[in-house]
Amino acid sequence: MKRISALSLCLALGACAEYGFDPMTAVSPKASEVQSLDSTSTSQLYLSVVNGLLSQGRYRAALAYLDQYAVKEKKTPYFQQLYGEALLGTEQYEQAGAAFATLRTTPLAPDGFNGLGRVKAAQGDWPGAAEEFARAVAARPSSAEFLNNLGYAQLSIGGSELQAAEFNLRQAQELDPASGSIRNNLLIALMMAGKDAEARRLLAGIPASRERAEVRDFAASWVRNHQPAGGEAREDM
Repeated sequence: MKRISALSLCLALGACAEYGFDPMTAVSPKASEVQSLDSTSTSQLYLSVVNGLLSQGRYRAALAYLDQYAVKEKKTPYFQQLYGEALLGTEQYEQAGAAFATLRTTPLAPDGFNGLGRVKAAQGDWPGAAEEFARAVAARPSSAEFLNNLGYAQLSIGGSELQAAEFNLRQAQELDPASGSIRNNLLIALMMAGKDAEARRLLAGIPASRERAEVRDFAASWVRNHQPAGGEAREDM
């Protein structure tokens, strides 16, 4: 599922805020419409409605639909993916992890690893999150969302992971140049690496002055809060 991501319905990974995001809307199907569909179409319609609810951040409503669906329908990998997203959104981390873990041996394995990484991230376990995101990237190397999540986890670990974070975020941006969350995370990586001139050029590419100022202030604050003990405070750009 995409924002997430990025963070994608990406349970936001710190700097993964998108500006001007317009969530998808979902409308419950009329009973007459459901009755006219065959079983396969009804199943798809239910999960489509759930997907829309998740995109709106209506995780409890999504859980209600999924619980109703599970009474009679088969729990497919896609069901488990949506179930994991709904549980993660309601901070039921153990259950969310269990749902995502069922995807490991299915065609949705990359999404399962990504979901497990986001569960770890929500719990503040950045090394564990990075391990799961790395598995997601290995399974689907062209996913800008997965690379972005991995890069942010590595930024949060800091130290020797910063160089890898910058590489992964550069690659993510090349794959999805329009993503605000990837841009914001790359800006942080550049500032952490002391590449201020390049960071300024990246900021200058944001056309709206208000958004540019918000991104600059957020990134500068993030960098200050993640300085190593005894390190020099960075100046705002």
